[in-house]
Amino acid sequence: MEQLITAHTRTLHVLCGAFVASTIVYGLLVLMVPPPESPVVMQTHPLFWVFTALTVLNILTIMPVYRAMLAKPRQVFAVSQDPLPLLHAHRAAHIVAFARLEAVAIFGLLLFFITGRGDWFWYFNGVGLVGMLVLWPLKEKVAALLQTPIAGHEQAA
Repeated sequence: MEQLITAHTRTLHVLCGAFVASTIVYGLLVLMVPPPESPVVMQTHPLFWVFTALTVLNILTIMPVYRAMLAKPRQVFAVSQDPLPLLHAHRAAHIVAFARLEAVAIFGLLLFFITGRGDWFWYFNGVGLVGMLVLWPLKEKVAALLQTPIAGHEQAA
């Protein structure tokens, strides 16, 4: 079980690291590409508030969706004790959560290219990165998902 937890955590680190790397690439893109000389749309503040509202809605629903994606696999695991379906669902839930956080960074990238406001990009990209760091997969969390103690933390009987 320990090897399964380690392998699953390593896979999650690679997948989630790719999402983090993509937001870093967006930041490099903003630093290297000059902003448009004039905004594509004249009224840019309403667009900022629309993207802000979408971001807030997105962030507020990340964990309920994450939990919902794991609800049935947890029930199946409780009966079958087969960890693979639960770990597959866990991986899928992490991918969905990180993709939704990357969408926040993409909102910022769109705002940059539409309005030329680099500061707005950094706000959105920062929120996406912080969310990714909060949801970063840890071995302890995977072990808790499977309700198994990690080596070194087992209590003597």
